[in-house]
Amino acid sequence: MESDLQKSNKLSILLSSLLLSSIVSAVDFEASLGVHDFVVSDIKNDVPTDGINSGTSHTIGINAAIYVKHETTNHIKFLAKAEAFLDHDKDHLDSDHIPIWFDFLLDINGPMYAINDKNILKWYILMDNRQNTVSCVEREVRQHLGIGYEYKNTTFTLDLNAYAGFYYIEIDDDTPVARGYTRQDTDDGEASNIIELKAEYDFNKDWSLYGYYKRYSANAGMEHLEDNAQLLLSYKNGTFLMEGSTLNLKVKYVKYNLDRFYRADVGVPILPFDNDTLIQAYVTLPINFD
Repeated sequence: MESDLQKSNKLSILLSSLLLSSIVSAVDFEASLGVHDFVVSDIKNDVPTDGINSGTSHTIGINAAIYVKHETTNHIKFLAKAEAFLDHDKDHLDSDHIPIWFDFLLDINGPMYAINDKNILKWYILMDNRQNTVSCVEREVRQHLGIGYEYKNTTFTLDLNAYAGFYYIEIDDDTPVARGYTRQDTDDGEASNIIELKAEYDFNKDWSLYGYYKRYSANAGMEHLEDNAQLLLSYKNGTFLMEGSTLNLKVKYVKYNLDRFYRADVGVPILPFDNDTLIQAYVTLPINFD
């Protein structure tokens, strides 16, 4: 029988194909290139034989991405992203890590009901996936449907959203095995929900600041799964490389709740850390096929 993750992956592939095929004639394409520092902090040296030093790890690298964007005449917005990160991995938090990892996103939203010009209710489809991070995340799949409230004026946007769906995380097994766990201990899938608060402020026609906070919880017992927070500062309408280019500085923090993986007979957490922070500077360029 198919697992929940296999069914969820098939659903996302089918939905993505249908949506992209319906808008392929009118999409905007962008590419980005940048540098980053992937930070893991509060590392504990509680199992000396795992070879991981205590303190904070910094992994420098370069990154590139492709974006596909579209907005329909009835204000339904589509965003798809495929991003790759090439790391100079010197701290080896995962002893067998291949120093390239990936981040994928599909974000679709649209108006559901307009209260007035500044206040609307919206619907959301949100799918994202990270694979092979330096912080021992082998695979993370999150797929949710949501509804929310948005306030928007000429310079400021505020959203409060709630989602329900599926959350799956698999921890790379090399470090857990060195700490006394087995491969069978390293993954978990849950019916889940998200509470999200996000905001954007335009300082002027060129500069903007965007941020969000998300809390992921399991539907059963509302067990806390993960926290995400992000800030993105952008300089738009740039002409330093080409018309429409954008400079971006992004900081994304992830805090994992790994308590559900804990085994009392092992006596230590499955990983000697529970967080990662991506600090990223990159330029985004439009792709024209004319």
